[in-house]
Amino acid sequence: MKKGYIAIFMFLMIAVCGGCEKSGRLDEKEGQGGDECQETIYDESESLAEGYRNLCEGAEKENTLDSLSLQEKIIKYLGNAGYAAVDKDNQIDMVNHELVEEFCKKAEEKQEAELKLFSVMDAGGFIRYDMHTDGGKLHVIVSQLKWNDHVPKADYFHEFEAYTWKYTEKGYFFIEEYRPSGFDGDPGLTGFRVKPLDLALRELNRKYVLPVGYERNNMLIVDWDEQDHTNLDFYDLYELMYRLKYGADVPYDANYGGTEYEIPKSEFEGVLQTYFAQMDSEDIEKNADYAPEGRTYRYRPRGIYDCEFPYGPYPEVVGYEEQEDGTIKLLVEAVWERKESDLAFSSELVVRPLENGDFQYVSNRVVCQDADAWTKWYRPRLTDEQWLEHYR
Repeated sequence: MKKGYIAIFMFLMIAVCGGCEKSGRLDEKEGQGGDECQETIYDESESLAEGYRNLCEGAEKENTLDSLSLQEKIIKYLGNAGYAAVDKDNQIDMVNHELVEEFCKKAEEKQEAELKLFSVMDAGGFIRYDMHTDGGKLHVIVSQLKWNDHVPKADYFHEFEAYTWKYTEKGYFFIEEYRPSGFDGDPGLTGFRVKPLDLALRELNRKYVLPVGYERNNMLIVDWDEQDHTNLDFYDLYELMYRLKYGADVPYDANYGGTEYEIPKSEFEGVLQTYFAQMDSEDIEKNADYAPEGRTYRYRPRGIYDCEFPYGPYPEVVGYEEQEDGTIKLLVEAVWERKESDLAFSSELVVRPLENGDFQYVSNRVVCQDADAWTKWYRPRLTDEQWLEHYR
């Protein structure tokens, strides 16, 4: 019992840390008091936010505060004000990216330079990076602005000297803040896509790849095709495709693990076959736990012993080819900020567009990987023996 509670506590701590980083919320830290630099940054940021108040108010009326379109409008506004700006998840082209490229060039040449870079979040907020370089060292001031009761408020201030930094040939700018051994918070790594990416590639990524991603599934990191789905985890696929089909998570509570459900055959297979045309019943029965007497599939949600750690990579489509049979071959690369890598893994994913905007997944072929990097973020589900050991 004590081991179980400890494991649950550790899981919740990991989830909290991961959630804060991905949503753009930063832990509250004591700032520099009445420091003039801090007050100047706060005043400037709040004044900038007031300048696009109308964008936030309009988005609130349309219930689109968390939309990509609002972030795009704010990024454009900041660009017109002369700043470099991008969204928190690197899904929109950076404006004034030349400023960042010039800054990195001067830093590499150990010249003196300054840069103000904005990372726009949901609900009209942003994280601001004031950087100064001289002699090859990079000094960073991080601040944050959020809207509280329709008032823009800057409420975070943190300074550090970059432990490492680099600008990649692909066009990513990575900054690392030092973390001592055993540190249990965020990994202190941030990445910005500086070079623009073709809009067609971004749209292909949003429609076909981002809904799958690399989190809690192996669909993009193993070889498979319509004749052989053996390498895939069918339960991970069921959860992913259920979300794609119904726009919601599966209606089965994990309860930290240890819970079993019996899913009707028609429901389980129907979800999978919506997006995998050649995945027949025999194929599914062979790769999942099927009970013919009740015509159900046993389903065990992931729990605290096979959950994944946060800060994994995200996919980016960097090339595509429309093939003669009507399918589209996408070149997908994994961007992993935690490892300061813009190419931790890559594969060729083939999709088949259908009428009315629907589609099916056809195959995936691994192209290259960075020293088995995926084994460091993907965790397979528990085997039957492991599940019984932990929960029974």
